[in-house]
Amino acid sequence: MHIAFRVDSSTIIGHGHVMRCLTLARALTHLQKHIKVNISFITKANQGNINHLINQANYQLVLLPIGNQLIEQKNSDTWLGCTPEHDAEQCITAIKKIAPIDLFIVDHYAIAKSWHQRVKPYYQKLMVIDDLANRLLDCDFLLDQTLNCHKEHYQSLVPEHCQLLLGQDYMLLRDEFLALRAQAKSHREQQSTQLTQANILITMGGGDPDNLSELALLAIEKLHTYLPNVSATLVLSSQSKHIKLLLQRQKKSPWCQLVIDSKNMAQLMLSADIAIGASGATAWERCCLGLPSLMTINAVNQQVIAKNLADTDASINLGWHKNITSDMITTQLKRILASPSSYLTMVKHCFSACDGRGASKVAQSLIAKVTNHE
Repeated sequence: MHIAFRVDSSTIIGHGHVMRCLTLARALTHLQKHIKVNISFITKANQGNINHLINQANYQLVLLPIGNQLIEQKNSDTWLGCTPEHDAEQCITAIKKIAPIDLFIVDHYAIAKSWHQRVKPYYQKLMVIDDLANRLLDCDFLLDQTLNCHKEHYQSLVPEHCQLLLGQDYMLLRDEFLALRAQAKSHREQQSTQLTQANILITMGGGDPDNLSELALLAIEKLHTYLPNVSATLVLSSQSKHIKLLLQRQKKSPWCQLVIDSKNMAQLMLSADIAIGASGATAWERCCLGLPSLMTINAVNQQVIAKNLADTDASINLGWHKNITSDMITTQLKRILASPSSYLTMVKHCFSACDGRGASKVAQSLIAKVTNHE
């Protein structure tokens, strides 16, 4: 079976789409004892991309030409860098050079029904990964891993035959998070008695174009006035355009550890007591390991995630990134770290939000349906 992904990454788009596709690809290849699976990724080499991770995973990488239109962070309709029609034609040209596609998985907010129909002759089945529910889609499977997502969100947007995989049961997390979940459950209660020495994890997403990492460091610096023994771990991508500035700031902050291109994010989350992070894919990773968070909304598609997790008391929603101040962050950190009971309540709700088994559930469902030609 040949499974292909159409997905992009960049400093502006972020890295979460490719990361969750890689997670699903791994889950699909783990089923190879039942059926042989070959994986391809069709993508663009946008500035700040993480296509090297696709190569490292030994999946076929097929590059499309970079578009010549402006990509705007706030407008996901621009994220192809060209018109959907142009992208579809480029994709068709690329598909003709590789093996026939049994299952095509598209994770791209700028791709909708017209693109799907144009490319339809070149694949057997199509799955769309989405969390916006804002456009018509012509697909056989729809995956939206957002907490509290219901079929009513998509019924008018997809064909009647489309199978909906919705909500927390289908969150795409790498195996490393599930592997540490039991340890995290026993570890969090011990940590709650030592919050005056908390380790704060800062993870603002792959690109962090607005340099929220520096804002978080400034907030923790202020926190030292009240809690001098707290520390921080800042996770950065080597693709971050602010990396030199943050390296300089970290050198002046002996309480801060800097990790570039982390290979052990699950372990870093396990070692942390609280996180400050974007409301993207890493939000579910933090929940799986019971890590309470202050969440920033860095893109429109993150609003629902931030609201839902805040409504369940698994996190605190700081709001739209442009409106966040260092004082806001400091105030919320002080409040959580001063109350072990509130902290443990957040831990409990984090664990309830995500069990870490979603990728396996999605992979098994897809393979069963595609091989049975349903």
